[in-house]
Amino acid sequence: MSGDEEPVVNLSEILREVYQEAALDLAIDYSVQPVPPLSEGDFQWVRSLMES
Repeated sequence: MSGDEEPVVNLSEILREVYQEAALDLAIDYSVQPVPPLSEGDFQWVRSLMES
């Protein structure tokens, strides 16, 4: 409706909760290249996130 305010959502928190609830860390093997593969630099960045 006209004049309604846009809701403010914390997308980062929502995505974190979905990731945890879906147990994606158990379903996705981040140690191998995805299909289609990432550039080597992007792949190294993803792997560095796992070490954090």
